[in-house]
Amino acid sequence: MGYADGKKCVIIDTMHYVSENGSDLAAHEASTRIARLHLGDNLAAMREMRAESVDLVYLDPPFSSQRRYKIVFRGPAALKPQAHLPAFEDVWTWDDATNALYDELARGDHGERVGNAISALIGLAPGDHLTAYLVNLAPRIVEIKRVMRRTSTVYLHCDPTASHYLKVLMDSVFGRENFRNEIVWCYRGGGVPRQDFARKHDVILRYTKSDNYTFNPQFTEYSEASTELVASRGGVSIDHRVRDLERGAHMPDWWSDINSLQTWSQERTGYPTQKPLNLLERIIRASSNEGDVVLDPFCGCGTTLIAAERLKRSWIGIDIEPMALKVLHSRFDQSDFDTQIEVLGLPSTNPFDDDAWKALAASDPFKFERAVIGQIDNCIPWRDRQADDKGIEGVMTFPVGGGEPRHTIVSVKGGRSINPAIIRDLTETVERESQNGVLAGVLVCAYEPTPMMVEAARLAGEFQTLGRTYPRISIITTQQLFLLQNKHQTAPSLPLPTCATPGNST
Repeated sequence: MGYADGKKCVIIDTMHYVSENGSDLAAHEASTRIARLHLGDNLAAMREMRAESVDLVYLDPPFSSQRRYKIVFRGPAALKPQAHLPAFEDVWTWDDATNALYDELARGDHGERVGNAISALIGLAPGDHLTAYLVNLAPRIVEIKRVMRRTSTVYLHCDPTASHYLKVLMDSVFGRENFRNEIVWCYRGGGVPRQDFARKHDVILRYTKSDNYTFNPQFTEYSEASTELVASRGGVSIDHRVRDLERGAHMPDWWSDINSLQTWSQERTGYPTQKPLNLLERIIRASSNEGDVVLDPFCGCGTTLIAAERLKRSWIGIDIEPMALKVLHSRFDQSDFDTQIEVLGLPSTNPFDDDAWKALAASDPFKFERAVIGQIDNCIPWRDRQADDKGIEGVMTFPVGGGEPRHTIVSVKGGRSINPAIIRDLTETVERESQNGVLAGVLVCAYEPTPMMVEAARLAGEFQTLGRTYPRISIITTQQLFLLQNKHQTAPSLPLPTCATPGNST
């Protein structure tokens, strides 16, 4: 999927640009700022990227915690629509995919040194979840090196669970001579174990691709004692070196001045393992310059992308969860960025590209549902249908004549033939939640509704607001949805003139 917005290029699904005059990606990217989100597996996405095209990589992969993480969305308080949608699984096993990657590594497909390192690590704990984790990360780290320019730097964010194993892996890919720092990020807050010291730091491994790399020194405040000493000596320390108190001290490799995000932080998006914006801004300032390309292959809620945008860098984010787009759009809106994000990995929202959405609905119904909700303006995810089979995927809020806000609940279905019982369930939910301000329900479906669905929606009745009458249940296809939004209309919401009669085409 891509947005041209009058630019002299189109984007095709191999992440390659083709301009009107036939010039290639390199020529285009030299003059065009990149703001790209790829929704899909990062290994496949990076394999499609051009070699030596990225100036800085930050990756915050799963930490091998053996946990399943959720994104938390919060909507209108009266509805208590706290959605816990899948973010990522940090659960690693020796499944068929892991075995296939291990075979590639053992054969030396990713380099003899990498294969030897993985074999040695597996020898320590054969069949263990940690070694499965390392096998899955290894080819991704190899691809990261390939897409890095010779002047590039990579920061691998991890924790003590696997940092020492990951350093061996990083050494095998980048070479020990290109290891630059083990940065220790210290923070406070959270729980405290009863029988251990509190675990309050992460590890960030910094490597370069060569010995010719970008580095812009960062500075921090001198301690109070050092400031007083230098000031009393006329700006000179005890080693007789001049100190710039206003600029500060050269940043060490332990960072205790940026705390982790607490529950009350305004930055929080509901995304698990979210990192502070200040942390990413420091990394980007240190190892890139304005106009450089920053890559985050595990971008999650997009903190790296927000930081890159603020610091006038190009950026490429990759994440496997479609809801990452919803979170990123929300953060861009809150930051008042007017950048057009190019989205790859999902079907186009061009109404004439509807067959691709139907194909997604057939191949992965739950991904289809989350992807559609992610494309609806002003729609907040409500419940995870996979955990709570209510069939309600989202909620939209709208003002009504200056009074209390009212709500439309949204259900998404991708099947070719939908049981009218789904319409009746949606009607019952609207009636049950009417005391909380719900006026209507909308079903978004991949295919045209059947006559039985239309009749079930008609039987749900009507309601009045703002002096007009509307159906209590409306049905809209994905094609109609994207047609409305491409015309810059909010849909589906209220009023609903384009889908007031269930089944009508726009």
